[in-house]
Amino acid sequence: MGYNLAGLLIRKKLENTSEIESLLKENLNYTEEVGFEDATTGFEENILDVLHTEKGTLLFYELGRLYDVSSYKEEVIQFMVSDVSDTYYFEHYNNEELKRKYITSQGEIAEDIGTGSIDIEEDLIDEIWELTNQFLESNSIDTIFESNFKRYQIN
Repeated sequence: MGYNLAGLLIRKKLENTSEIESLLKENLNYTEEVGFEDATTGFEENILDVLHTEKGTLLFYELGRLYDVSSYKEEVIQFMVSDVSDTYYFEHYNNEELKRKYITSQGEIAEDIGTGSIDIEEDLIDEIWELTNQFLESNSIDTIFESNFKRYQIN
């Protein structure tokens, strides 16, 4: 069984809930803390799981939900990995400039804009974990796997 998840990777620690709400244009209510496994499986509608480090922020949300991050002033990556439907979405912005956008569905390339960020010959989820290490400046992805996420209800 493969991954089915969507999220944002931000090269900035979003200090408080209002910063996340501003980026997503959503109202959030904190509900609980969850582990990595809960944050990456069994998504319910309107749930957002957030991990903060000193250097970055990782958000997971329900598959199929996408946000307009094109006007965000920081470096941000939005991704969707659906091994079940064989659909993959990747976009990378830095200071409002699109660096890379790559979308495939059932082996067909729907969009391929820009260069760099990811190697399309590699498995996208492996590329996401590598970028997660870089953006969050963690010692290894194992640190992320062992971390607790803050869970929010999206209103």
